[in-house]
Amino acid sequence: MKKLLFIVGLALTSLTVSAQEQEVGLPAGLFTLEWKFNPFDYESKPVKVAQLNARMFLNDKSAVRLGVGVGFDRDTDENSSKLEGTSTTETFSKITNDALTLRFSLGYEYHFANTGRLDFYGGLEGGYLGRFYSATKELSTTTITPETTSSIVNTTYENAEYKKRSSDGDKVNENGFFGSVFTGIDYYIYKKLYIGAELGITFNMGKKSNGNYTEVKGQRQTIGTAVVSESASKYSSETGIYTATDGTITHRPIIETKGTYTKVYIEPSIRIGWMF
Repeated sequence: MKKLLFIVGLALTSLTVSAQEQEVGLPAGLFTLEWKFNPFDYESKPVKVAQLNARMFLNDKSAVRLGVGVGFDRDTDENSSKLEGTSTTETFSKITNDALTLRFSLGYEYHFANTGRLDFYGGLEGGYLGRFYSATKELSTTTITPETTSSIVNTTYENAEYKKRSSDGDKVNENGFFGSVFTGIDYYIYKKLYIGAELGITFNMGKKSNGNYTEVKGQRQTIGTAVVSESASKYSSETGIYTATDGTITHRPIIETKGTYTKVYIEPSIRIGWMF
């Protein structure tokens, strides 16, 4: 029994010494580099936003940090159907929306509690935040009518390309600045390696850019492999020029979608970093 107690005591002493050796202080001049991931965007929708942060400790309580973040999200909605009878009708639609986020920030942290492995802090940061959108749309309806020697194929189609906006126009490019109040915690796994979590309240405001699109609508008829007829109209919302199927050009009013925006939202993030 005495031998068992002696072995347990020796093991506990060894673990205590090991833990003490791994305790981390925050001396002045300490530099850290970390990867920060925000699992949600400002509308609480999933989006991939990753940020690289650099921190420089001025002393054991204060640190300044610099961050560069990039996020990209692609949403594709594709559908097709077929209706068979005397003629076969096939429909197809594909809408793709892309969103790019750029973020540059400068901030200050105050580390109010450090237990060696756990480090608690709060702070402020601000900087530039831009969101950029684009999209494409493909729609088509094809009717195939069997004939004695070949099939007649009638197709109507619509293709559109969107710049500085989403396909339905509810989002356009944004350029502005942001300010955040945040608090977080770091856990030092082993010596210089740590993981952390952070929660912030962000105020974001700026200007919206004018979104535009180019649209082509047409129809085509083929018999076998030969194209019998084809016509299409074109329209550009950027120039307002509309070209009809007969080649007639007219000018339509250009709709401006410029404006300003203001948002307040909560930003959670997870982090992993290394001390140098």
